[in-house]
Amino acid sequence: MLTIGLEQVHFRAFHGLYPEERIIGNDFIIDVSVTIPGVNQIDSIKETVNYQGIFTIVERIMAIPQPLLEQVVYAITDAIKQKYPEIQKSNVSLRKMNPPMGASVRNSMVTLEKNY
Repeated sequence: MLTIGLEQVHFRAFHGLYPEERIIGNDFIIDVSVTIPGVNQIDSIKETVNYQGIFTIVERIMAIPQPLLEQVVYAITDAIKQKYPEIQKSNVSLRKMNPPMGASVRNSMVTLEKNY
């Protein structure tokens, strides 16, 4: 198995349940990894998952405000699998920095791991 991923990608986005989150926005950090069969030597980008392609998918989905972080990670995993059908496993973690909770919280987090 071969794992390809991006770690700690920062975005400013407008996800959240509260109206002010959709106006003010928040900082998010996302980690994405995917696993493909790794039985043969890879000599071309066409034989693997291009992490630039993963970034493009994540960037597009992060730009669409959603009330729940769960919706965001499901959309990301679905879009990545559609573009790269050879993926056997995906893991997406999305952190909302300083969530509006009335307490000092570094981040909230949702992680979705899928086996295909």
